[in-house]
Amino acid sequence: MKIRAVLDTNLWISYLISKKLSRIDSLFDNDQLVLLFSAELLEEFVEVANRPKFRSYFSFEDIEELLGLIDVYGEMIKVTSETNICRDPKDNFLLSLASDGQADYLVSGDKDLLDLKTFGFTRILRYSDFEEIISDAS
Repeated sequence: MKIRAVLDTNLWISYLISKKLSRIDSLFDNDQLVLLFSAELLEEFVEVANRPKFRSYFSFEDIEELLGLIDVYGEMIKVTSETNICRDPKDNFLLSLASDGQADYLVSGDKDLLDLKTFGFTRILRYSDFEEIISDAS
């Protein structure tokens, strides 16, 4: 059974800043993993990635390359549920995506999400812990 996961916007931005696109490629190429996205997650990513403070870290082409990978390898989820349990209301859409997409994991560096630990059947964890799970599953 494939692992279903949502990665928070902060992780996608970190990848672009650190130029570790090969690590992203390995996630997309992992046939044991399904990366879940929603329109709201993609909108947030594009909005954050286009902020002036990030211009010196990555280019518009880097953003387009990542969006291309998402388009080809990601699974788009139509989110219909509403969630209101996170301390930061702006993070609730990720919980709704995880729920509607039947995610096994929600991966984030956001303390408001990490403090929840789980949401329904979804485990919320840091990327380093997720990497261990993925490497064990491969």
